[in-house]
Amino acid sequence: MVFLHPLIPIHWLDSEKAYLTQLEVNITDGCNLNCKGCTHFSGLFNKNEVYPPENFRRDLRRISQVCNIVAFFLLGGEPFLLKNLDEYIKISRQYLPKSDLRIVTNGLLIPSTSQKILDSIRENNFFVSISNYPPTAKILDKIETVLNTNKILYDIRGSAADKKFSVFLSINAGHNPMKTRAVCNNNNCRFLRDGRIYKCPIDALKFRLAERFGIKNFPASTSVDIYSPNFSSLLEMLDGNVEMCHWCAEQTRVINWEPSNNPKLEDWLADPAELQNFR
Repeated sequence: MVFLHPLIPIHWLDSEKAYLTQLEVNITDGCNLNCKGCTHFSGLFNKNEVYPPENFRRDLRRISQVCNIVAFFLLGGEPFLLKNLDEYIKISRQYLPKSDLRIVTNGLLIPSTSQKILDSIRENNFFVSISNYPPTAKILDKIETVLNTNKILYDIRGSAADKKFSVFLSINAGHNPMKTRAVCNNNNCRFLRDGRIYKCPIDALKFRLAERFGIKNFPASTSVDIYSPNFSSLLEMLDGNVEMCHWCAEQTRVINWEPSNNPKLEDWLADPAELQNFR
């Protein structure tokens, strides 16, 4: 059974604050799946790279003071890798009491997760959004049994049988940002990391791709300091083009989903032929 999450009323919005329809955050960068072409580059991070809960609490406290967040997503990596996931859940609800709160997961760890985490998800009215990868599909009945037994709202996204990723990056600048944003799945995915908000997770996390493969010419990331006194006016600049938009392709390349324990730069490139002139 799949529960449908109710529509979230927005009459509570504070007109004195900035506004974001959606804000995402990696509470851990590591993952138990190494998906080829992952938009969060999770296969390049270690499982112990996390958003410290004390920093997460401080940043959400500040966000709640200056910004309306309609929907807030806990992502990774894989959030259920964290044994203290319940702490992040409680902090989120404490500071965003009226927001639509969601966990995005591959679901593989749900059957073995602790009861305290399951209780916290239900008690804090979190919604669980499950990405239906082929390994997920194999145990989907177990996942749904746990969620249904604990009366947790959830949905299942996509079909595992034809799971595909769109890869989008270029290692050359000069792409038309209006065209790249038109095909971008991350254009509206504002991303919180270490006290700053980025237009998208790509701009926030591309540093790891650059480190791994020696990319020297990526532009500096564009972000807004949530502690800035003029936060609201600065936030608006993320609605338009940022420098990284020139490095995303105008046409994406669709690949079949598969895990990769030996990631290659071409896994993220819309045009792998660019590698011929790399370095």
